[in-house]
Amino acid sequence: MMKIRCLVVDDEKLAQDVLIHHISKFDILQLEGICNNVFELITFLNQNKNIDLIFLDIKMPEINGTDFVDMFNNPPAIIYTTAYNQYALNAFNQSAVDYLLKPISLDRFSKSIQKATQILRAAQHPASITEKSNDCFYVKSDKRLVKINPAELVYIEGMRNYIRLYTETDKIMVLGTLASVEESLKHLDYICRVHKSFFINLNKINYLEQNVIVLTNKKSIPVGLSYRSQVYEKLKIMQAK
Repeated sequence: MMKIRCLVVDDEKLAQDVLIHHISKFDILQLEGICNNVFELITFLNQNKNIDLIFLDIKMPEINGTDFVDMFNNPPAIIYTTAYNQYALNAFNQSAVDYLLKPISLDRFSKSIQKATQILRAAQHPASITEKSNDCFYVKSDKRLVKINPAELVYIEGMRNYIRLYTETDKIMVLGTLASVEESLKHLDYICRVHKSFFINLNKINYLEQNVIVLTNKKSIPVGLSYRSQVYEKLKIMQAK
C-alpha cells in the first residue's frame, strides 16, 4: 500500500493537534515529524530527504510558509493550513496541492488528502495516470487540478497572464503564460507553436489557406510570419516564393 510521508509545520500547539488527529484517521498518511517553524523544517528536510507532503502554516515567526516555498528548491508537495484567505492566490501560483482554512474540518481535510494522493501517485507511477499515452500533465484551473491529455488538445491560446486550452469538448482557463506549459509540450512533435499567441495540435488541422490554419473545431488560427518556416517544415509544405 502506498504511504505518504508527511510533516506538520505550525507554531501553534492546538493547530498541530488538530492536524495530528486528522492524519491519524488515514492509513495512507505516515506522520514523520512536527516542526514549530520554518527553521526547524529546513533542518528536518536537510536530514530527511524522503518527505512527500508538508502541511504548512503560512503566518509564522520570522519566515512564513510561502517564503519558504519560494526559497527552497524542489520542496515536497505542500498543503497550506492557515486562518487567512488572502494568501490563496500566491499559494496556488506556487502549485500548492491545496489551501485549508482553519478551523479545518475532517471532511475538508479528507478531500485534500484525496487530491494529494492522486497527484503523488501520478508522480510516483506515471503509467497509472495515462490513458492514450504517457504525456498527460496537470494544470490548475479554478482551484481544481485538471488532467490534460495533449493528444486531445485542439489548440492553446495565450492571453497575457492567462492561457486557454481547448479540446473538442471543453475549454480550460489557467493562470499562466504559454511559456509555462511549453515545457510539458516541447517533446511532442504534433504540438506546434504557430503564432506568438497560439499552439496547435497538427493532427487537428482541417485545412490551411493563405497562412491561416482552420482546425477541426472550425477555429481559424493565423500562422505568424516568424513561425511559418517551422510550421511548413512540420507539415511538409513548400512555401511559395
